[in-house]
Amino acid sequence: MEKELNQKFLTKIKKVAQGPDADLLYDMVDLLYARQGEYDEEPLSNEDWAAIREGREAIARGEFVTLEELKKDLGS
Repeated sequence: MEKELNQKFLTKIKKVAQGPDADLLYDMVDLLYARQGEYDEEPLSNEDWAAIREGREAIARGEFVTLEELKKDLGS
């Protein structure tokens, strides 16, 4: 389903891009963009969206590690 790209949507994107979840937004856009150029023309499934929501909720609860923390834990 194709949705109209309007100013309200663009304003929301801009706010997220300037907030604490900016890295997540950029990563998601990169992923979706790469996906378009590959084999998959299917939109994200309901399960995909549920996983994204769960991940965002976990981040909001502080349930994450930084890349630096992961590297330290792995001894890199």
